Amino acid sequence: MNLFLRRALCGMALIVAAIGTVGCQHESQAEQEEVRTVSYRAVMQSDKPVPEKVNTWLGAMSQEDKIGQLMMISLHGSTVGQSQKDVIRKYRVSGVMLTNENLNNKNQVKAFTSDIMQTATTASMVTPYIGINRDKVLSTNESFLRLPEPNRWGQLPMERIINLVTRSAIEMRDMGFNLIVGPNANLGVPNVSYTSDPTWAGHMDLAMAERYQINHMWFAYNYFPAVSLGDASFETANDAKAYLNNNDVSVFKRLITQTTANTYMLVISHVQIPAIDNEHLASNSKAIITDWLRHELGYNGVVMTDRVDVGALQANQKIGDFAVNSIVAGSDLVLLDADTGHIDEVHRALTQAVANGTISNDRLNDAVKHILLMKMQTQLQ
Repeated sequence: MNLFLRRALCGMALIVAAIGTVGCQHESQAEQEEVRTVSYRAVMQSDKPVPEKVNTWLGAMSQEDKIGQLMMISLHGSTVGQSQKDVIRKYRVSGVMLTNENLNNKNQVKAFTSDIMQTATTASMVTPYIGINRDKVLSTNESFLRLPEPNRWGQLPMERIINLVTRSAIEMRDMGFNLIVGPNANLGVPNVSYTSDPTWAGHMDLAMAERYQINHMWFAYNYFPAVSLGDASFETANDAKAYLNNNDVSVFKRLITQTTANTYMLVISHVQIPAIDNEHLASNSKAIITDWLRHELGYNGVVMTDRVDVGALQANQKIGDFAVNSIVAGSDLVLLDADTGHIDEVHRALTQAVANGTISNDRLNDAVKHILLMKMQTQLQ
């Protein structure tokens, strides 16, 4: 009898334990469902002010989603196959930058961008940036509006500039892009700059930006604080800033002051200015990104790096370390090439940096908040 009772009691205990486990599972699922009811699309469609929408969604995001928002990747190929979809979903990236490798003709590009957006939507991801550096589209590709080479823009009358940029913006929007990397604010750099005149550069860039805004496109001013200093050298940080404040940075200061906040981002270059920071490239420099750009110049929007594989090579660092250092320095978004090894290395490095506190929760949330403030400007979507 005692043996029977013991077995019965053990059986009852197992049943209770099983019920408790199921109860916990149901509770966990219920909690998950509660989180899922905070839908990104529902937040976007609400009548709340944009900052309130951002705070609502930021509070509902997983750490995995936040880390993904720090990455803008490229993809191989001219179609979005299963492997490309898996990369987008796995890393939950902030966006995809298309390159000439992805561009065959308009219908093919429409399908490519549509598949990216559909992949993100079905994976309950934040609306992705789908970007292109329009100045780098090969002029030999006759499927796209033929635009002047960068160094020819500054020689055109304003009416012609506005006409071309308007047509280009409509073309890019209709192909599914929502982000144009450009206009370029740098001065006097062969094959990159529109002009050497800071006043004319400011006029042109603001006119281009207005056409992108009217046609519901985000954009990115290139490349803070400069692409190259040429032969210029400086003894102090103040000397370097004084020089640049009369050149490239004078254009950026005007653009920051006169462009609607959260409709654009700035791309940070890999130039090194030893007088300001003798250890880091601009894209890894807190002195340049946080202290100068954000605090002194008052820019509080998204900062995206130029390609971090290039910067890491210049700095003789591992690509993951370079990406982490850039976020710590004040960047919000790192631009990657299409190498899946690089994408995985950067994701692992960012995840580890958040886990060990190298990237603090405040810095992570601040970066994601900048990105969401831009993405949740509903009038541009």
